[in-house]
Amino acid sequence: MKIFVLLFLITSPFFCFAQNQESSTRIFIDKAKYTQINKDWNTTAEFYSGINEYVFFFPIEIIDLKTKEKIKALELNMFIKNPDLYKTAWIGLDEIDEFIHFIETNVIPNLDLKFKKKSSEFIFKAKEMTFNYLVDEKRKRISISLNNYEKAGSPNFYFWTETQVSKIPELLTVLKKMK
Repeated sequence: MKIFVLLFLITSPFFCFAQNQESSTRIFIDKAKYTQINKDWNTTAEFYSGINEYVFFFPIEIIDLKTKEKIKALELNMFIKNPDLYKTAWIGLDEIDEFIHFIETNVIPNLDLKFKKKSSEFIFKAKEMTFNYLVDEKRKRISISLNNYEKAGSPNFYFWTETQVSKIPELLTVLKKMK
């Protein structure tokens, strides 16, 4: 019995860490047998790269059709080339306030930041997505990666753009609509 308790105490942090890789939205969808996802295409934030890759953010409502329980979330659709891959990730309402705070306090005030022989990078990590804003002496860049929440060996998805930095306020508008 002592060995079982000791083994449980040693391994439980690993199980907790693995479970934290999925958003509350993904957990809700996985738990429901029948779901309906309503997408609001009236308010989107769209980022494109020079090679026609993109990331779209938009609000959604998910309904468990058996229990009629509803939740709101942010959906992120990403298309990357080489090879052509399309992926969806979700940011739960439990992460939206932090994302808003991050953009308002760290990104928006630094949109006009300029450096000489220095750089600064601002990183927000949600459970299923990581958002980076980089400023150096030559460029400003947004990069968005989908965290590897699937089985080992799955590719991570990565998107970046330098021409779309001015669209960050549109993302903030979408996030605020979630409230």
